[in-house]
Amino acid sequence: MELPAEDAQNFEPKGQPRQVPAKECFLDEIKGNETRVAVIVNIVSLNRLAKTAIVSDGTAEAVLAFEDISKMKGLQRGMVLRVFAKPSAVKPLTLNIELAQELKDFDANLFREVKKLWGKLRD
Repeated sequence: MELPAEDAQNFEPKGQPRQVPAKECFLDEIKGNETRVAVIVNIVSLNRLAKTAIVSDGTAEAVLAFEDISKMKGLQRGMVLRVFAKPSAVKPLTLNIELAQELKDFDANLFREVKKLWGKLRD
């Protein structure tokens, strides 16, 4: 059964609460009171024993905290990730990972240009 377009937008499966959208931001913009954030970062270092990674987006660094080691499978230093997370601390900035996606064929130069333009709009 297919729902009409206007009903399909408002459809939520029973028993599953709607998730709060992630706020697209840079690491230096995270204040700690956000429910969920989405950031694009570069892996600086990994500590599989502690289930953490240090990441940077050029504005700041953060610690990514993974629930379990299996979520770190395949991660390597230098990878670019899009991360959906919940901030848990601000000093040091710590993000509890919900989802980390590798961005393959990511154009870092284009991203830097967009960030520059975004910075001009923020000011």
